[in-house]
Amino acid sequence: MTRLQSTEIKALRAAAPPLPLIPAPAVSSDEYKSPYNRTKPPAKHLNHHFSLESRNFTGSALKKGSSPSGPRKIISLGTGRPTADYYPWKSITLNEPTLKANLKLPKDQEQCHSANTITKHDLTYNLSIAMNYCLANGSAHLLRFITEHVELVHNPPYADWATFLSCGATAATEVAFRIFCNRGDTVLAEQYTYPGTLESAALNGVHVQGIEMDEDGLRADALDEVFSSWDDAQSPRPRVLYTIPTGQNPTGVSQPLERRRAIYDVAEKHDLIIIEDDPYYFLRMGPYHGHDQDAYRKSGTDTNHSASEDDKAAQIYHSESIPSYLTLDTSGRVVRLDSASKILAPGLRAGWVTAPRQIIDKFTAYQEVSTLAVSGPSQLMLWHLLDENWGHDGFTAWLVHLSREYRWRRDVLLDACNKYLPREVMQWNTPEFGMFLWVKVDWRQHPQLKSLSGLSMEEVGAQIVGLEERITAKALEKGVLVTRGSLFASNQERIDHLHFRMTFAAAEEGELKEGVRLFAEAVSEEFGLRI
Repeated sequence: MTRLQSTEIKALRAAAPPLPLIPAPAVSSDEYKSPYNRTKPPAKHLNHHFSLESRNFTGSALKKGSSPSGPRKIISLGTGRPTADYYPWKSITLNEPTLKANLKLPKDQEQCHSANTITKHDLTYNLSIAMNYCLANGSAHLLRFITEHVELVHNPPYADWATFLSCGATAATEVAFRIFCNRGDTVLAEQYTYPGTLESAALNGVHVQGIEMDEDGLRADALDEVFSSWDDAQSPRPRVLYTIPTGQNPTGVSQPLERRRAIYDVAEKHDLIIIEDDPYYFLRMGPYHGHDQDAYRKSGTDTNHSASEDDKAAQIYHSESIPSYLTLDTSGRVVRLDSASKILAPGLRAGWVTAPRQIIDKFTAYQEVSTLAVSGPSQLMLWHLLDENWGHDGFTAWLVHLSREYRWRRDVLLDACNKYLPREVMQWNTPEFGMFLWVKVDWRQHPQLKSLSGLSMEEVGAQIVGLEERITAKALEKGVLVTRGSLFASNQERIDHLHFRMTFAAAEEGELKEGVRLFAEAVSEEFGLRI
């Protein structure tokens, strides 16, 4: 099927009506899709998945009537949006890297930055619009770019998909639980998953049941088995699967295409909604080989490398991608959550959700009566960087650069693991996406835990958690923080493994090796191993 290319966007924009330059215009991502999208079939009707709370909830009546559209100028005496005359800020200056469409990022960062000042009354998206109220979908200028981005990257295979700007993936996950789940329902997830999701589910009265994983992530056969053995007399069958498919938090595992297709088939069979929480999708590091770190890092900052090398870097980056669940979604049962937090900055509190229009309407309805919209200054910063400055090809260039940086950091950490961690009691994976390393410790080798026969599962779990806490405390005393694996367990009542999560995203670059060495000391001392 023919699909949108980045080279076509300029012409498509030129043929479209101009973007509105008023506060809080009524906008929809439907306005920014390419003509190719009209040839696709619609999504299935999924209204039966809506919770009792969300089924008849349509959002704020006040907000819906506050932005009338039409050819005539409207004098507003009805909305409580203050005039920009009373904003104390006259302008904002953004100092941004000018990547454009090439993949070079010189070592001297100052040489490739430019200062751009946006005033209250610029003849495009300006400070007077950004600092005012915004409708829940987002500003027209940023929503257009994000809609184009979704079509370029994922090309959803049905016609009536939509996207809107969320206040980050965590906020979107909480809303998703309210849209699809009643109190007492069960959501399925990986056996280890993001603790914020577990806590959000608990606050909404939703139980999370963990599904077994292997080296390829969530197991499709284990997911199918849940429904074969489900006791309908005890509780309603699950209708939602929450998954972090790429660079999974905490395990770092990425589901290959074959696994994603198998899981999607199970979702079709049992009519599951898939919440695809995918903040690490663009952090593509590839295999680990081990090499000269200094030479490797220099290769990514050499100002003299050629355009053909730039093209090769982009080709490698795209070749390392895995089709998302959104790309595979022929029915419209995937709710994809994207975030700016891991690829730009977490303080923006911005992301986007993509799903069928009927589901996005529910998300916007909830946002209208809660966070209202993504912060205006955040939207202005994102639009100016991504659209005005970089464009779609420049955004890809940034993601190539970012992946190169994370690859270097990951390899430093893995080199240190190979050098310092005691292999007789520890093993770890090699993440090709994301920012996490998942380390497994063989607790059965501990002098005091070699034989726990006769103990119940709960008692064994308590012994493992006690060992985990001692290692964590000892590591912290030495000056390094690692995260306890039990915090990520979906099934807290069945803790029978000992894990720790390390990230190569947070520490100063020169401290990555030292942090691993100190952690290795803490483990070795606890297990009575010679250092």
